[in-house]
Amino acid sequence: MKTKIATTISVLLLCTATAAAQQASPMYEGHRDHLDTNDDGSVNQTEYQAFMTDAFKKLDTDRDGSLRAADVGKVLTPNQFAAIDRDGDGRASQTEFMNQVMADFTKADRSRDGKLQ
Repeated sequence: MKTKIATTISVLLLCTATAAAQQASPMYEGHRDHLDTNDDGSVNQTEYQAFMTDAFKKLDTDRDGSLRAADVGKVLTPNQFAAIDRDGDGRASQTEFMNQVMADFTKADRSRDGKLQ
C-alpha cells in the first residue's frame, strides 16, 4: 500500500509539473480514476487536497508532522524535495508540502475550472 501511494504521489507531482510546463495532459486515466471520488471524470481541488493530505500522513512514518528527504527519497527527487522545503531546514512540514502540491495543481489546471482531466 505504501508503495502504491508513493508511486501515485510521484506520478502526480511529476505529471502536474510536466503539464504546467508542457501543457500536456495532467494525469493518467488510472490515476484520475483513483482520485476521482465523486466519479465525474475529473479530479477537483477538494479531491486532490484530500488525497495529498492522506498521502502526507502515510509518508510521515514517524508522525512528527514533517517529512525529511530520506522519508520521500523514493517518491521525490532532491530538487522536488528542496522546492517543498521552502525554509531550507531539511524538513518539509505538512503546510509546505500542501502549499507545493496545491500550487502544482493550480499550474496544471489549464482551463482554470478547478479540475484536472
